[in-house]
This record gives sequence, C-alpha cells and structure tokens, in this order.
Amino acid sequence: MTTKTWWNMADLEFESNESRKWIMTNLIKNEIVWSEIKDFSHKPKHNNDEYRFVGPYMQQYLIDNFKKLKEG
Repeated sequence: MTTKTWWNMADLEFESNESRKWIMTNLIKNEIVWSEIKDFSHKPKHNNDEYRFVGPYMQQYLIDNFKKLKEG
C-alpha cells in the first residue's frame, strides 16, 4: 500500500471513510487514542494552521486498531 507522506484532515476522512465528527470524537479528542497517535500527528496551534498526519504511520495505525476504533 502506498500513500501520501503527509495527510490533512480531508485525507484522513477519505482514507478512513469516516466523517470529521467521528475523527474528532474517536481519534483527536479521545485521550487514549491521541496519546498513541500524537507522535505522528499535528494539532493546529492557530487559525491559519491545520491538522496534519504522517500518512504511512496513520494508515498503519488505522489498520492495526480497526476493531478497537470501530467497536469502541
């Protein structure tokens, strides 16, 4: 599987086939999940900033944690 090096939120929505709301609730605002993905994720620091993710690492995280993320 090949993927873009850096993802924005739209890329994560596309790759996960989930809404921004689901991503915010289940990845970004979930403290346990955030602690697992924070090393390859970037939260906006100001209004002109945006979420960024290292694509291959996020893709692997989604694959490895599919059941945990989908079943809660």
